[in-house]
Amino acid sequence: HLPLYRQEAIFGRAGVAIPRSTLGAWVGSCGVQLQALVDALKADILSHSVIHADETPVQMLKPGTGKTHRAYL
Repeated sequence: HLPLYRQEAIFGRAGVAIPRSTLGAWVGSCGVQLQALVDALKADILSHSVIHADETPVQMLKPGTGKTHRAYL
């Protein structure tokens, strides 16, 4: 779950130069390949009459403010 700029730096420190644009292309390609799985999962979930959701509260950082707010899993 690391941002691509951080992954680029980590790989660079390990002596492997992988540009951020290449990492981004890989992420995009994975997204395209996984779309069929997403569609199948969505169809399966929506085929049920009841959907259970976990509403566990967690603190989430509000971008730019340095404060947190309540979010849910």
